Amino acid sequence: MNKLRYLILLFLLGASTTAAAKVENYLVDEKSGLIMAPGWEVVNKQCNACHTSLIITQNKGNKEEWRETIQWMVDSQGLWDLSDTWEPVLDYLSTYYNQQEIDLTTFRRLPLAVEYQPPVAK
Repeated sequence: MNKLRYLILLFLLGASTTAAAKVENYLVDEKSGLIMAPGWEVVNKQCNACHTSLIITQNKGNKEEWRETIQWMVDSQGLWDLSDTWEPVLDYLSTYYNQQEIDLTTFRRLPLAVEYQPPVAK
């Protein structure tokens, strides 16, 4: 049983190392700030037509969260239908601008649990 746990742990460490290295192997475009990985040019043209690419780099999300954000832009902000570029855009954003673990070398502690946070102002 311990051997199985050890193998699973090794697999997970290898998978996360591979994903991190993949991002680190790409340059960042000086003008847009976007990671120059496959799909970045489509994202650069589609997104920067309406807003700065800083909005992309400041946000994180999985594929569904990015889909909801872009769909909101289509529904309420006048963004055109991305048609056949939906998937390449979502793949790029969810791969290179996905949620990441909190870097505790930068932050002192994890965020407070919801029950310990102050109430939201209405």
